[in-house]
Amino acid sequence: MATRVLIVGLNPFDSGKTGAAIQIVRSLSENHKVEFFKPISGHNYWYRFEHTRYCLDSRKLVSYDATRVRQVFQSNVHDFLANPVHALYVPAHLQRPGENLTNTLGLAGWDSALAMQRMSHPSGNGVQSTMLIAEDLIQKGRLLLTLEEADRLSKGTTPQPITRLEEVQNVENDCYEAFVSESFKELEKASDIVVIESFNDSVWPWEGLDKVDIVLAVGPGHVFSYEPERFRRASVFVKHDSAPIREVTFGRIADLLKPIRKVALLPAEGLTDEAVREMGVF
Repeated sequence: MATRVLIVGLNPFDSGKTGAAIQIVRSLSENHKVEFFKPISGHNYWYRFEHTRYCLDSRKLVSYDATRVRQVFQSNVHDFLANPVHALYVPAHLQRPGENLTNTLGLAGWDSALAMQRMSHPSGNGVQSTMLIAEDLIQKGRLLLTLEEADRLSKGTTPQPITRLEEVQNVENDCYEAFVSESFKELEKASDIVVIESFNDSVWPWEGLDKVDIVLAVGPGHVFSYEPERFRRASVFVKHDSAPIREVTFGRIADLLKPIRKVALLPAEGLTDEAVREMGVF
């Protein structure tokens, strides 16, 4: 089994997880077979349009963060297995300011309607993907995403129309754990070290992750490391019985644990090779 490094965020947004992952992967890839795993992610069509254009050109809906990290090392693993679940959020067409979609797919606001979500897992010697797609909203021109763009992003996947957020949640409840665990198992076969990046400030990204070897909690100016098994047990302890463990945020366990190491980060310098060694990452 590969050594597993879990990177979590101190804050919901802009913690610096991906920057830390890039520096760790770059430091280790010369002497180790390293892979990167981002189990679930999403990006906004408008706010990350440069990445949206990349997805359109390559005809695949993939993570912005995973794409950045995978550019710094060579991998033979399919993009979809390194990032089995990825969502695209798209602004709505407005008739007037203040308007919102009268649809649960628009719960995040008029500028972030859930338009598409890819869910992938290994199948035979390849990858099988389902694309949940807000087909009705797109066909009626309610979103900035066009039908032609949606077709390009769905290439090679099996489309499944959705009309409500509850339908997406039902699919996730049925498939998320299995798809992520199966994808991770395939990726781990190809590596000595796997760097796992959680999403937002979630502390344990899926139930099937039974153990990790190193936990790093990243925020602006700081990286803290934690004893891995205590970190996992704290995550399980505060989890609500009916909720997935990925909904446990760092703030809910921060007071239950003491970090075992701390490294200060400088602006524009980030996690140096020396800091990587200091945090115990080889």
